[in-house]
Amino acid sequence: MSSEVGQRSAFEAAIKAAPDDASGYAVLGDWLSQRGDPRGELIALQQQPALDRRQREREKALLMEPSIRCLAGPLAQWRWGFVHTAILVRPASPGRTSGAGLGALLAHPSMRFVRALTLGQEPLAESLEALAASAPRVLASLSLYSPRPLELGQLPRGLPALEHLHLSTPEVSGVLGALPGLTALTVSFLEWGPSTGKALLDHNRAQLSRIKVVAAGVFDARSLDAVLALPALEHLTLEASELNVEVIDAIAGSAAASRLTTLDLARSGLSERGARRMLELAPGLPRLSNLVMGEAADP
Repeated sequence: MSSEVGQRSAFEAAIKAAPDDASGYAVLGDWLSQRGDPRGELIALQQQPALDRRQREREKALLMEPSIRCLAGPLAQWRWGFVHTAILVRPASPGRTSGAGLGALLAHPSMRFVRALTLGQEPLAESLEALAASAPRVLASLSLYSPRPLELGQLPRGLPALEHLHLSTPEVSGVLGALPGLTALTVSFLEWGPSTGKALLDHNRAQLSRIKVVAAGVFDARSLDAVLALPALEHLTLEASELNVEVIDAIAGSAAASRLTTLDLARSGLSERGARRMLELAPGLPRLSNLVMGEAADP
């Protein structure tokens, strides 16, 4: 390994260790500028608190430099010389399969420190294969949207920084594997039942503290057993067409009741009777500081 390659690797390792610390990018930017790399200037510009018109024009020009330009599209947001978030809902490049296009995109130097990624390309399985192959080391948030059922075993494991996973799909199968850094899970539009909770939560239950479930049907107490048994649960959001009073009793009587700090039932289909019951039981939740119920449905 050459001295220059080793230096760059060391600077990038420092960024990977603290991907939200601007100073690591600044050090890399200075080093790149000394070598005439336009990304160094881009890093310096994007670390400015505000840009004047001339600087904005220069930023646009730098984003078109061959070594910097990538096809992340208009829904990408840049930060400190690299793509910070990207929303990919169509094939990344005309004439290529979504998996091949995504693989090429994730391999681009500008995507090296992407922190949040949304995928809605079909077939999603190919996109997940490309994501697993690239294994972005600092990816903290991953959102997956598909009109088709999702096989949980297809999700990549090599995402050590992943903290938040959002799944929006009509159905899941299989089991979600262990993701050691995962603390927040959002699940949308599933028919939520006891087996769904078990499949999604079992291998990550020790560290999951924030759960949001948007279900297509009705919540009952038994369907939330796996959620309420999470030992680290602090934030719970439930959205459904109906939530019965037995669910309120189950929440208040669960082990999670002593840990919950936020309970959001604003769009849960909570009845007036359920809302009254929640207000009656709320004093028994000692850490609850944020209770959101919205307008109750008909009793």
